Amino acid sequence: MLSEKQKKISYWMQSFVLILASSFLVSFAAHCLIEPNEFTIGGVAGAAIMISYATNQVVPQSLIVFCVNMPLLIVSYFFVKKRFALLTIANILLQTLWLFILEQTNAPIIEFTDNGTRIFAAVAAGICIGTSVALALKAGGSTGGIDVIAVLVQKKFSAGSIAQMIFLLNSIVIGISFFVFKKEDQSLAVSLLPILLSLFEAYIESKANDSITNGFQSAVEFRVVTSKPDEMAAALMTQLSRGVTVAPAKGMYTKEEKGLLICVISRRQINAFKRIIKEIDSDSFAVLTNVSQVVGLGFYQSEN
Repeated sequence: MLSEKQKKISYWMQSFVLILASSFLVSFAAHCLIEPNEFTIGGVAGAAIMISYATNQVVPQSLIVFCVNMPLLIVSYFFVKKRFALLTIANILLQTLWLFILEQTNAPIIEFTDNGTRIFAAVAAGICIGTSVALALKAGGSTGGIDVIAVLVQKKFSAGSIAQMIFLLNSIVIGISFFVFKKEDQSLAVSLLPILLSLFEAYIESKANDSITNGFQSAVEFRVVTSKPDEMAAALMTQLSRGVTVAPAKGMYTKEEKGLLICVISRRQINAFKRIIKEIDSDSFAVLTNVSQVVGLGFYQSEN
């Protein structure tokens, strides 16, 4: 058994590794994928990309990320959990360091010269940043910028207000990119491409984040109305090793008394579940619902 001190050291070491990887991914995406392909992302990182591009790298991304984020993080230290603030500060400092290294070492730029292939830069950037955000959240911190503002606003406003504020700020940054990346000889359709790439990157980023955060803890919930609740529950518990909850149910049309079985299973057990309910009661009625996360006995234990 590990002592409390050893557990604490292990936790902070794991958190540092996650933050190290998170900071590198977002820095790599911003410097090597997004700016060279002339589009941006929302938040502070997006503003840093545009300023760096507009000044032809005279004002580097690393300086902007550091100068904009640090005042926010200093304020957050006094209003949010200290662990969150410290891990976010570490992430921003490492982002600044990674960006500085990439800028000074002439890191390979992944540039797509054809407009039709620039979407691959958005896909790759979305995967990198989505993974970065997921790793930062897993560590207990964030990647800074808009995330910090959201946490501060959460102290006084509802979740809806936070979502609207984040959407508004990101939209403003992405909207400005139209003027930053626009060239005089471009058609309107081509000029709108940076905004479209930004939106596509945001979509891929959210999917990557969700897949990593919840993908390994997702499951399927079945609700089955059957006239043979005992037989079906016994088969499900025996063959799938899953718990079953039963509740009385009455059909309002037929007025028949039946049982409502509720069972959460892993995705790989879906076909076996369908086979069981068909064999036990072919006249049963089943509803399948995707569950984004399951924590508890038989699935994934919650973290302290």
